[in-house]
Amino acid sequence: MEGTNLGVITLIPALGFLVFALVTKKCILSIMLSGILGYIFYYKAAFFMPMMDALLSAASDADNNYIVIICLLFGCFVQLLRQSKGAVAVGDLARKYIKSEKQVLLMTWICGVIIFIDDYLSILVTANCVLTLSDEHKTPREMICYIINTTSAPVCLIIPISAWVVFFSGIFEQQKEAAVVGDSAMSIYYNIMPYFFYPFLCVLFVLLVILGIVPKMGGIKKAYQRVAETGQLWPASSNMQNQGDELGEVMGAITDNAKEEKEITPHLWAFLVPMAVVVVVTIWLSDILYGVSCGIFACFLLFVPTKIMSLGKFCDACYKGLEDMLFIAVVLVTSLFYRESINLIGLPDYLIDVAGPYMSAAWLPAIAFILIGIVCFATGNIWSIPAVCTPIILPLAASSGASIPLTLGAIISAACFGAQACFYSDVTLLSASACRINNVDYAVAQLPYIGIVTAISFVGYVVFGFAMS
Repeated sequence: MEGTNLGVITLIPALGFLVFALVTKKCILSIMLSGILGYIFYYKAAFFMPMMDALLSAASDADNNYIVIICLLFGCFVQLLRQSKGAVAVGDLARKYIKSEKQVLLMTWICGVIIFIDDYLSILVTANCVLTLSDEHKTPREMICYIINTTSAPVCLIIPISAWVVFFSGIFEQQKEAAVVGDSAMSIYYNIMPYFFYPFLCVLFVLLVILGIVPKMGGIKKAYQRVAETGQLWPASSNMQNQGDELGEVMGAITDNAKEEKEITPHLWAFLVPMAVVVVVTIWLSDILYGVSCGIFACFLLFVPTKIMSLGKFCDACYKGLEDMLFIAVVLVTSLFYRESINLIGLPDYLIDVAGPYMSAAWLPAIAFILIGIVCFATGNIWSIPAVCTPIILPLAASSGASIPLTLGAIISAACFGAQACFYSDVTLLSASACRINNVDYAVAQLPYIGIVTAISFVGYVVFGFAMS
């Protein structure tokens, strides 16, 4: 889709989304309204047909549907672990050693750090291990979601064995200006890792929050006050995500009087074996889609023959998992529609044009961090925006004499910021869903912490920019 630069008007849909989301707390409605604004600004009265074509294109986009399918399968897998009581067994084991809320939070942080292969996998495993324990210790869902989200994408960038690494190293290798950093894609990545200010600060900062060195503030502080006053672990707008785990009647599901079945005894292997299958297959085939698919198949082979689940209950659990993830699937489709709207009216080009005059050698890495971060945050597009901006930023860095490694580190940090801060990025949506909380509630609650880490990272790029230029 070819777009144009409409000047300051391009900011209206992005700002409109923030306003709609904060006022209505309705993510899908906010995305759609903001996206529609973009098509109205570009096509005027003739906006309807192009808008509908764009919505159809978003619904059939292969890359987006890949993520949608992963999320839907995750929903099935998580629900199977819940219904098999495997996660309960993990909680029972951890309960012998975890005696306080701080220990629960530390366990969550440690799980997020050691599961570094894939951000989706980190979110899935960590949430299923700790959510029951965190509820028992009266931890607000916003807090547990903040830890899980903050130790997903940032850790995958810091420990270079993930899809993030492959993606960004491939982008950087294509730029001739990056040849001064390393002679291969991975050597370039390894050499710029010291300049990943935002990911490193994220992982350290959340640990300081857990230890109480950084005080609770903003939405997290209010969440703790809510729990103390009412005992409610999640805000009222997240009630829909916590309506219980009853399977109910689902269209197409097989039912077989599941209520008459005997109570399931929690078995640790019912959690560990399927999870091990997911991890091993993901590493072996380098694709989380294959990993979670094999994990579901492993659940079938383990649960049905051993009568942990009947065939009917297994199918019902899968349908319930699909139902749980349907919201995320819709958000991913509508957010792609919104991103196309933003590109059509030229938001990325406008921001680059505005920041261009300030691209001096010393300031360029810091400006690149803020500029790309803002676009990633506004569009939720944490993959293609860095890919589009890198060929623009690196020649500017080379011509102005700015540090190439520092600039590449700033681009990585900006993408990480977008993934963690955007209300509807894939990792934010998955983290919120895994913690059974509304994504807008969570995203607003974490903003003060995000703001502090972003500010420190910006200062770091300014200081190093002047020192290395």
